[in-house]
Amino acid sequence: MDMTLLNQYPNETEAYIDKGYLESNGIECQVVANAMSDIFPAPGAGTGSIDLYVPENKYKEAYDLLFHRK
Repeated sequence: MDMTLLNQYPNETEAYIDKGYLESNGIECQVVANAMSDIFPAPGAGTGSIDLYVPENKYKEAYDLLFHRK
């Protein structure tokens, strides 16, 4: 299954909240933390980007749910 990037987050907590929301609406997703600071350590660098991926064929539905929720 081809996955596509839906959103990026400053921390894993926010990413997992959205992951839970999407999965409760029937959309499988995956959180990927890119630990760039492990490769190029710097004080206060954090963990790099935290990405939320969804299946390509569910992108529009996931986008609408995530960014147009009430």
